[in-house]
Amino acid sequence: MSGAREQVRKDPEGIEFVQASWDVPQKYHADPLLLKFFEALKEKQLLAARASGEKGRVIFPPTSFCEVTFSAVTELVPIGPKGRIVTFTILPGTTPKLIVFVQLEGADTASAGYLRGVPEGEMTSLSLVGAPCTVVFADEPKGDWSDFWFELID
Repeated sequence: MSGAREQVRKDPEGIEFVQASWDVPQKYHADPLLLKFFEALKEKQLLAARASGEKGRVIFPPTSFCEVTFSAVTELVPIGPKGRIVTFTILPGTTPKLIVFVQLEGADTASAGYLRGVPEGEMTSLSLVGAPCTVVFADEPKGDWSDFWFELID
């Protein structure tokens, strides 16, 4: 580690708070299947990973192995765009946001995303759990997580 910077601050009771940061060099190698997932987002497509083995779980977002069976992924498959909300939480703030976990059609796992279009007064309704929703894509997707969100459907 290099480049440590710190600043000590005492509160009125004499407790010392140290604010510090360190530069830690690291290398990150993205999962190759996740890279293909992001490329597909540019085309407004959702891809999930199908694991090999007896169960052949469909994992969204895709990974190179199944964390349940520890089997390798054999292919990418299209899923969605419809699904059901499994659970949700509210991100507080000036404009609260709903974060939902949705199990999309064809997937065995749920994934997080924003749920848009719900009036603020209805955000705490437990009726959201199990509600049908659909993926909506940005007009011009860039190949990142902000390219899609969820909206409720009738």
